[in-house]
Amino acid sequence: MNHQVHLYQIDRDAKPADPPQPTGRFQVTADTLDGARAAAIARLTAEGKTLRSLSFLADGGLAAVVMDPPPAPSAAQLRRAQGGR
Repeated sequence: MNHQVHLYQIDRDAKPADPPQPTGRFQVTADTLDGARAAAIARLTAEGKTLRSLSFLADGGLAAVVMDPPPAPSAAQLRRAQGGR
């Protein structure tokens, strides 16, 4: 079964009243809603997006809100990437 994922973006430093802006949509294929959720998360993660929220819609689709820009890597993450601990 195909599920539409409606994509929205919000700035990392947005105020609570600032609404996310629609940025597109894509489709995932899964037999269950949980499978569709997992497929959407996997795709967004593979694209390097930071997922803020993921909600189910009444029509069976999903709404995903991602943050922009992605977070800066922490010092520990940089050390691990360079082979340190």
